[in-house]
Amino acid sequence: MKVERFLDPARVWLLIRNAVVLNRSSLFVIAAAAAGVLLLISLVDAFGPCRPNLHTVLYLNLLFLGGLFLTSRIYRELHDPVLGIAWLLLPASILEKTLARVLLTTAVFIVGSMVLYFLLSIVSEGINTLLFNRRHALFSPFDTVVLKGALAYTAIQAPFLVGAVYFRKHTLSKTVLVLLGFSLLLGLGVLVAARLLFWNHATGWDIATLIHRADFHAVWRPLSNVGRAAAFTAKALFWVVLPLVSYTICYFRLRETER
Repeated sequence: MKVERFLDPARVWLLIRNAVVLNRSSLFVIAAAAAGVLLLISLVDAFGPCRPNLHTVLYLNLLFLGGLFLTSRIYRELHDPVLGIAWLLLPASILEKTLARVLLTTAVFIVGSMVLYFLLSIVSEGINTLLFNRRHALFSPFDTVVLKGALAYTAIQAPFLVGAVYFRKHTLSKTVLVLLGFSLLLGLGVLVAARLLFWNHATGWDIATLIHRADFHAVWRPLSNVGRAAAFTAKALFWVVLPLVSYTICYFRLRETER
């Protein structure tokens, strides 16, 4: 029981290392296939339009598609009748096991994919220069677009981690369906709330009439404040609340499974 009360970084690192080592063959095959496709796309583009931001676009696609695929399979051992028991009996706390999977699908995957793609872009542009004497800009992990994309991936990936721990089969598709259903219900709720709060005030309005109303600023100022507050709340929910809630759900789900 003492192991549940502590968080040992060494154990977290061992869990991450073991996951990588045990799946190194699959990871190598997938990485090689992805590298081949990306090299081919770069070669074709260098022969044609030679877009300067090609590697940024390709990396962001790789980040989201590859990351969500990895996330959907990260708890594959847990759902196996034999491997699941062995994994749950590992000498580590549920918090450490949860943190290891979170770090593996976020920080480790992001940093690792950036380093590998940077090396791939060097090889790719060396080939393009030799064949066509044309080249794209090398991939830069510190590009603002890339860093924002990595942050967005971290937030979007979180609910897929919940789907991975709950669904045994067809994890990716089931998680997408659940998110679409939740988004639909949330959108309908917002529309109903807007209808109840503002419909009576907005009935009969048009842009010209609204602008020339004497109380335009008195009406618009509260609405703009509400809009800013709603935008701030939405950002906080997306960037902070969504990942934290998702990770918490994963923790309690693993704790429940262990019992």
